[in-house]
Order: sequence, then C-alpha cells, then structure tokens
Amino acid sequence: MIVATAGHVDHGKTALVRALTGEDTDRLPEEKRRGMSIDLGFAYLQRAQGDPIAFVDVPGHERFVRNMAAGVHGIDLALLVVAADDGPMPQTLEHLAIVDLLGVPRLLAVLTKTDRVAPDRVEAVAVEVRRLVAATRFGEADVLAVSLVSGDGIEALRARLVAAACSVGERTTGDRFRMHVDRAFVIDGLGLVATGTVLAGAVSAGDRVHVLPRGRAARVRSLHANHGAAARARAGQRCALALQGLARGEVERGDTIVDDGAAPRSRAIEVLLHPLPGAGEALRRRSQVAVHLGTAALAAQLAPLRYGPLLARLAFAREVSAWHGDRLLLRDPGARRLLGAATVLDPMPAERGATRGERLATLERVAGAPAEVAFGALIGRAPGLVPLGWFAAAWHLSPRELARVAAAHPVTGLAVRGVPHVMSSARWRALCDALERAVADAHAAQPEAIGPRPAALRPALAGEPVDALAAAIEALVHGGRLVREGPYLRLPNHRPVLSPHDEALWERVGPLLAADDGRPPRVHELAGRLAVEPQALAEFLQRAARAGRVHRVAPNRYFLPETVLRLVGLAVALDEASAGRGFGAAAFRDRSGLGRNLTIQVLEFLDQAGYTQRVGDVRRARKVSLEEKRPRWDARTSNPARGV
Repeated sequence: MIVATAGHVDHGKTALVRALTGEDTDRLPEEKRRGMSIDLGFAYLQRAQGDPIAFVDVPGHERFVRNMAAGVHGIDLALLVVAADDGPMPQTLEHLAIVDLLGVPRLLAVLTKTDRVAPDRVEAVAVEVRRLVAATRFGEADVLAVSLVSGDGIEALRARLVAAACSVGERTTGDRFRMHVDRAFVIDGLGLVATGTVLAGAVSAGDRVHVLPRGRAARVRSLHANHGAAARARAGQRCALALQGLARGEVERGDTIVDDGAAPRSRAIEVLLHPLPGAGEALRRRSQVAVHLGTAALAAQLAPLRYGPLLARLAFAREVSAWHGDRLLLRDPGARRLLGAATVLDPMPAERGATRGERLATLERVAGAPAEVAFGALIGRAPGLVPLGWFAAAWHLSPRELARVAAAHPVTGLAVRGVPHVMSSARWRALCDALERAVADAHAAQPEAIGPRPAALRPALAGEPVDALAAAIEALVHGGRLVREGPYLRLPNHRPVLSPHDEALWERVGPLLAADDGRPPRVHELAGRLAVEPQALAEFLQRAARAGRVHRVAPNRYFLPETVLRLVGLAVALDEASAGRGFGAAAFRDRSGLGRNLTIQVLEFLDQAGYTQRVGDVRRARKVSLEEKRPRWDARTSNPARGV
C-alpha cells in the first residue's frame, strides 16, 4: 500500500511519518536548515507479512503545490494531517480538494499537536474536519488524534494503516507497464535511476522501456521495489529503476516510463472538465491554465469545445503523454488557485473532423469504463469507425489485450489510408448495402451515365464517415459488387445507353478521336470537321463522358478510354525505369509526343483520376486498369498502427 500525506505547512506531516516509520523524509540541506519540507520525501513501514507500507511525504507550503500534486498520483490512501492548535488552514482545504479530484481511493484524517490544546479544542477541530471531509467523496472518513510528543495514538494509527494495507488487493491494471517519474538521480557505479509509483503492469530487470514524451529508449539494468532489491516490480508498488542507455538529464520528474509498446504522444488532449464550485466560469472560456498531469507541471491553452459545456481541448507547447481516463488538475496561470480537475477523453485528437462531436460524446459516456465497454460503445455509435492503433495506445493495451477486446465484438477490419480500423460487422454490412443501393439509384436517375463519382454518393449516405465510405467502395470493387471505371462507379450489369441521335453522332466522332499520334482534336476542331455547332458538340461529348465513351482530359479535349489506358501504361513504364525515383513532366512529354501544355493537362488528369501521384516535381504511377480492383485489409493478418 502507498500512503501520501496531505495538509498545511508546519502541521506535522514529516514528524508523523518519522514517528510511524523511524525514517526522516527531509533529505535536502535546505529542508534541514528551514525545518520545512520542500520536495517529496519517502519512507517505509515494515510489516510482519506482506510488502512494506510506502509513505510519500509532501510539502505543505502553497509555493510547492506542484510538488505535492506530483506525490499523490497512484496512491492508495491519503493521510490528511491537521494541527489541533491551528485547525484547518488554506492548504488543508486545497490538499483535500486535490486528493478528492484525483480520485484517491481512501482518506484518513489525523489530528496532530493535541498535547498543545485542551480536549474540547481537539473535539471541536475533529468536528470541523469531519464536516470538510463529508463534503467530498470520502464521506464519513475517520478522524484520529495523536501526539508526537507523548506518542499517544501512534500505535493505534499504525495498526489502522496495517489493517488498511491488508485490505488492499493486487491491482488489476492490464499487461502494460507505466510509471510516472517523481525523482531522477545518478548513483556512481549504477548510473541513472528513476523512481515512481508503478501505475500499471509490471517491469523486470532486462526489460526495454521508453521515456515519454521524450521518446528515448533504455534497458532496465536493475530495480528496487518497495525499498528492496527485486527482480520485478508490479502495479501498486514504489519502484526505482536503474536505466542503461540514458545519461543525467535525460529523465526528469514529469516524464513517464512505459514498456516497449505504442504509446500516445501529442501536443493536445481533449478532456472532460470537473470544475470546483465557483470556478466553472473560468473553465468555460479560452484561457491559459496550469496543468498537473501525472508528475508534470505544464502550461496549456484551454479551449472549450462546442460539443458540450464541460468538454475542452488543452494545447501544450510541447508533446505530452496521457491515457484515456487519466485525471489531471487545473489551476490558474499563476498556480495560486485550484480550478478543478479533468478526465482525459482523447489523448491523441485529430486536428479537425466532422464527427468529433459524436466521438467525444461517446468518449464522455465511457470515461473510466473498462476497455471492453468503451470499445463496444465506440463501434456502436456514430461514427463507429475505430482506429485500432489509437485505441490500443489510448487505453494502454497490449496486442493480447487488444485482440481479446476486439474478439468480444463482431467487427470487420478495414484500412483507412493504410491504417487498420474496425467497424461493427452489422454497421459495415448496412453501409455496403446502402452504397450499392445508392449506385443503383444513380443508374435509375441517369441511365445514360456510366455511374456516379464517389463524392456524389455522400448525400445519400449522410452521417457515414468519409473514410468508411472509401473503404466500403474498395471492398465492393474487390468483391465484384461494384466496378470502377476511371473516376466513376457502376454496377457490374449496368451499361450506359446513348439516345439514337447521340449514337449516330458517336459513329462519326469516335474515329476522329482515335488519332494515331495520341492528340485528339480540340472540340472546336472536331466541330469544324463534322459541321456541328461547337456548343452542341460540347454538350454531346459531356453526355458521352458520362456514358464512359470518352474522358474529359482538358476543357477542350476528350480522350478515348483506350488512349488514356495507353498513357497510363506509359506512366507505369517511366516510373519503373526510374528505379522508384518517379518521372518528370519533360520525360513524359518526350515519350508521349504530346506538346508541353497538353502534357501538363494529361498529367493533371491522371493525378485527379488516381492513376498517378505527384510528389514534388515528379510523379509516381499506380499500376491500375480502367476497372481498378484493390484488396482490402484483413484484420487477422495486420498489426495495429497508430491511429489519428
């Protein structure tokens, strides 16, 4: 069990820990000189059976609240220390609010300096402390009185702590290791050592770890757990790691040490606010705030989100690492006033997104829920498309845990810009069926057209994520339910029809477009040869393009599909000849025999149609046919990647 002190300066926190453990937690010369705790101190109470009880002694002065906040993360019990002569003071109230907001599981109040006052004063202070505690999550927490002079009450308090330790079970926090660093120092012959409370998982000597948000890798040379050499440390223990591969200054308080898996790193996080009474207005407008995240103290820009009165984005000057469900503290920019807390909803939010409101509403509902519940909620509500890498990193899941969570729900895997996502199988089937119906409706409305462009289908599929729509198109093309022809989609049995008049005109136009040099005549040139009004011919060519007979490569030129296919083949050949370096417009012009201006128009058409991709001054070719088919991602053979 890990216990942290809390309370006003000079109320006897350090002396109480010394009376319980026999260890002095004031280790700094400045603390000895001033008789006041400045930084975190640590001590241990040995038990006859089981791990020792670890104590984190925190400073009580208001100037060191950032140090106090760093010391109470991951603890099992808070000792609220109140001097009987002073009674509750400003830092008593602030420290009580901090341990309440951070979700510390249990609290025990201790009255010190009882030997200095009359018994009725002790009782009056106890009543006042009970009233303060009753207004928090801790309800009817006990209040014990002790004297550090006579020793009265110390044994009773020690017995209460031992009994509490016996009732603290082993934490079930998942497979993956995580520890916020509260101290880092160098020991001769051992190297860099980082200490903290293990929040999740376990770590062993020899393991590879990463320091976040720095992204530095290291190996655990050796470790101590609960004040003794050990081969392994687990969640709920104090831990000291000797790190090989890092030097002084490469790990500091505020960093987080994690295992070798994927983890969040972002300059922004989205949160659910928990304002203190009277501080709500300060958190409902854009402002600067001081943030206590894990053991780090950071400045951030708070921006309320329009999706809900208590939803906000925190933007930082540098990358931070947080996980869904983490609690953090918010204070005013001068760090003089506690404003409230926040729960992390999305530790890696996208810069922008049309469905962010629905996504955040879902995350708000599952804040603090197990991963299985959160996963089910995310795939069950709009937008319903979940990046697997993002989910695994945000919930700190191992591949085994992610597979277990996903297996509990019927999902379909798909790739979005190469990143593995999942969607509920029922929703995926409904999307594919709706997409197929939308194409059929487009055929019924325009039987003369080859089919709609994907963008034209979005109004009929309102509410579906654009990324899911693109993945569904690829799946239907791959499965033969749709056919892609250039930029258009059609059903396999659909053949566009021209009117008899247009069909007759096509018999005259088609041969003229099949020029041997690959340079079809301009529209006005065609009109002159055919003795047709240019405007009437242009309108006919647009109808022919919708029917798939031609492609409008430039405003005044239409190419036959076979001509486009030949040019695509030329792009593929140039790309292959470049050994992966791509090809320039001049090379394409020389090989095709097209003039400079027409070459640019052709290449821009190939880019827009997806046959080539421009990268700087060169282009890369995609090896596709006019009826393009590409495989979709299979969830059983792909590894999760970081989401967006």
